[in-house]
Amino acid sequence: MRRRTRRKRLVLLKWMTAMVLLLIGIPLLFVYGIKLPWKARQVPIINLWDVQNSQLLTMTLEEYVKGVVAAEMPVHFHLEALKAQAVVARTYAYQRIVNNVRVPDHPEAHLSTDYSTGQAWISSDELKARWGLMDYLINWKKISKAVAQTQGIIATHQGKPILAVYHSTSGGRTENSEHYWSEALPYLRSVADPYGNHSPYYYTTAVFSATEFLKLMEVSSLGKVQVLERYPSGRVKTMEAGNKWFSGRDVRQRLGLRSTWFTVNVSDDQIQFAVWGYGHGVGMSQYGADGMAQAGYDYRQILQYYYQGISLEKLY
Repeated sequence: MRRRTRRKRLVLLKWMTAMVLLLIGIPLLFVYGIKLPWKARQVPIINLWDVQNSQLLTMTLEEYVKGVVAAEMPVHFHLEALKAQAVVARTYAYQRIVNNVRVPDHPEAHLSTDYSTGQAWISSDELKARWGLMDYLINWKKISKAVAQTQGIIATHQGKPILAVYHSTSGGRTENSEHYWSEALPYLRSVADPYGNHSPYYYTTAVFSATEFLKLMEVSSLGKVQVLERYPSGRVKTMEAGNKWFSGRDVRQRLGLRSTWFTVNVSDDQIQFAVWGYGHGVGMSQYGADGMAQAGYDYRQILQYYYQGISLEKLY
């Protein structure tokens, strides 16, 4: 009888101990910020090709994101805009890591510092030389804050990191991905963008002499120089020059125009372009993000506006 009573007491004691651990111990782990083993994820390591110094750099993804934010977005922008930039920079790099995308000329690297191959990146030493030590300390603190407050967060669609492309200024409306590249992505849809009209690139002009224009377009005569088709966003789909048809993207690249949203006029042996926006126009507008932040939107709202139907997921 005593043995049975003792066994019952031991079972009761074990049950009470387990309950105490469940009710008090586990909540304490979260209160003090201790990560449970099955939730722990390491910060990814990225290999970056430094074009300027012709060397391979290895760093954490968070360290890399700081250099991208510093290189890609004006530091005087609103903090929420910088946070949005940090998330898209992290997402863009992370999707290259998980998909094992490499730099063609340097397959040992996921990305390079050349913005034309993806996104720009700048080192702390370069920033110190550009800003001076005092401004560097102030600006770097702001950039680090934007990155730290979004640490590990990426944008996903249907559980996968998105192709987080972005540009400087939309000119009033962003573009569908298939109208600049070949693939139609559901989260890269054209949206009205009234938030970036404070950009110095919102409206610009470019003028070419007839001789210069013929050389750049590789045509022998002007013929009719006119826009033939536009996408719903207003950007040029096709343009005629010298009795040939060119895509708006081809015209932009040949002439160095800031975007494919333009009008053209021939006058006094000159070809004049009026241009709206700066960049391909797909995804987040950086000046638009700043305008939204100034209007009171946070970085999550900014990202979910420019990238339709996405989720924001914390990886680590």
